[in-house]
Amino acid sequence: MLTNRISTFVSGVRAADIPQDALDKARLGMTDFIGVALAGSREELGRLIREYATRMGGVAEASIIAGDRKTSPEMAALVNGTIGHALDYDDMSVSPISHPSVFLAPAILAVGESIGASGLDVLAAYVVGYEVAGCVAGPMFQSHYVQGWHSTSTFGSLGAAAAAAWLLKLNARQVRMAIGIAASLACGLRQNFGTMTKPLHAGKAGANGIQAAFLARAGFTADAAIIEAPLGFAKVMGHSDEVDWAKVGTNLGKTFVIAGPVGLAIKPYPSCGFTHTAIDCALDLKQQGVQAEEIVEIELGTSPFDKQLLIHHRPKTGLEGKFSLEYCVARALASGGVRLNSFSEKAMRESEVQRLIEGMKWVEKYPLPVMGTPEGFGAKSVTVTIRNGNKYHAEARVARGMPTNPLSPREFNAKYRDCASTVLSEEAVEESLSLLTGMQRTGTVTDIMARISKS
Repeated sequence: MLTNRISTFVSGVRAADIPQDALDKARLGMTDFIGVALAGSREELGRLIREYATRMGGVAEASIIAGDRKTSPEMAALVNGTIGHALDYDDMSVSPISHPSVFLAPAILAVGESIGASGLDVLAAYVVGYEVAGCVAGPMFQSHYVQGWHSTSTFGSLGAAAAAAWLLKLNARQVRMAIGIAASLACGLRQNFGTMTKPLHAGKAGANGIQAAFLARAGFTADAAIIEAPLGFAKVMGHSDEVDWAKVGTNLGKTFVIAGPVGLAIKPYPSCGFTHTAIDCALDLKQQGVQAEEIVEIELGTSPFDKQLLIHHRPKTGLEGKFSLEYCVARALASGGVRLNSFSEKAMRESEVQRLIEGMKWVEKYPLPVMGTPEGFGAKSVTVTIRNGNKYHAEARVARGMPTNPLSPREFNAKYRDCASTVLSEEAVEESLSLLTGMQRTGTVTDIMARISKS
């Protein structure tokens, strides 16, 4: 059924079979990932995970972003995926995958560098992994996520395995084994949101995919129907409804979700995607002329799902702040934006922001968001009352950066430059952006990594 269908797709699809609009989205995902990974490398967890990689060692075949060193492909994916997710600024998928580039790009770059893959190979592998992860996630995402699994890590392990298997040119049987191995490695608990372990989930997903693909190539075995089996991935990892798996994935290789209205989304703010419509509302209120110092009460219109995800109501750290609806709205109202420096220790303690948080209340106004739709990250509203009793209201249903409300090319490039400039010189930023923009036509993974692995 589905496991077999995936193996046929991964082993049979060629780069020439993938439409240009899908490859274009993959390029955006790869570029965005590299930018946010460069910025994330400066975080404390970046130092810790690099030190761990140095201690563990490994054959020097794959570069660590901003790390001035090489290690094994598996270890490089662990480090690069972790720093790529450190700021929660990496891209999202509206179809139920969560954060695709932080599990795909690290695996693809690491394997690709070790085998000398071309830029086109990189983009094609990205699309293959994206489609596989989304295909598995679609029927089971909601129940899986509600039970506490972190989908970026779980479905991501399968997507990374598919991408690595494609680069390694595994045959159909080997792909089935790789998916079977990756399914047993898949992990990640949402209780760790707001800690360093949340971004570690992304690193583990990429590393899991590489481990699974290389083991499968060597002859390692696993169950050949792991996704739909009675004790397999779907049943064990929280799926509670009956699904006819024979009907799932029938469009693999025929249509490509990545390029559609529920495909790849680029984040304009470095916080959990479910805060973004509320941030948009807060910035709308600023445009209406609302001044933070005049606000006495704030009503946040939410859905039942928000309580399961945005769990830090009085955040103490920047990592907690990224999963705090209250903090993100207060920060946007106080500063007119949510930026890379919005989650520093100093920013978190700002008295005006704390005052605004104290005046907030949640009101459940919206139904559960329907995953896999343009509004899948949840409608929000923000209503403020100011000192003279006047009220101002804003509502947003589709956040900026979503496929149906995308960032402009200028905004996208500005985000990359802002992130990359935290590590690279101005000249290196422009060189890397130019190389990434033209990666389908020229260049190799080796060229890309040479420009971004120096700190």
